[in-house]
Amino acid sequence: MRAASVFATAEAAEEAFYDAMQRGDLDAMMALWADDDEEVVCVHPSGERLSGLPAIRASFEAIFAGGGVRVQCADVHVHVGGLLAVHALIERILVDTPAGPRLVQCAVTNAWAKTARGWRMVLHHASPPVEAAGEPPPRPAQALLH
Repeated sequence: MRAASVFATAEAAEEAFYDAMQRGDLDAMMALWADDDEEVVCVHPSGERLSGLPAIRASFEAIFAGGGVRVQCADVHVHVGGLLAVHALIERILVDTPAGPRLVQCAVTNAWAKTARGWRMVLHHASPPVEAAGEPPPRPAQALLH
């Protein structure tokens, strides 16, 4: 694993998070998380709550098995306090389906803690995409597990 960058702002760390997601770079993704295994939590759109670095790493390893995630962020709201930053945003994810590419949107909250190693992620929580009434979510479901 390469050495983690030191991010001076939560915004820079979040940019690196989505860059790692786009590239499917597991080492870069995991280098963004806080070191304290008991303080990190991830909830993917599947709804399962993952606590600790090993569980989070395994989930992103499975997600990146097929390559990067085609995601863009929109409607970003940022709150920064002394040692904590919270970003609420919409992820727009392009998902391959049997009927062709489809755009889905997830509401996301990312929390960043300021540490001695710069800003590090302590929470990534993505809600399931909002679907039209009666319309099933796109498959494969793994594509939504970012």
